[in-house]
Amino acid sequence: MSQWRIRIDQSICVGSGTCTSIAPDLFQLDEEDRSCPPAGALPAQPRLIEAAELCPTGAIDVVDAETGESQID
Repeated sequence: MSQWRIRIDQSICVGSGTCTSIAPDLFQLDEEDRSCPPAGALPAQPRLIEAAELCPTGAIDVVDAETGESQID
């Protein structure tokens, strides 16, 4: 099974909470209301792609943990 990593561009995250609504067990908002990704690699799962695609600023990227290739079209 593939492993993915989540990257968040904190400079464009506006803290909309979309990611936390989709995957509350994986994303949290910090004290500045910016998304905090889980540390380390995670099993590939569609809701990570959904969170990235629905992020209003495009701050979230999902990459293959082994190759670093983005999984977002």
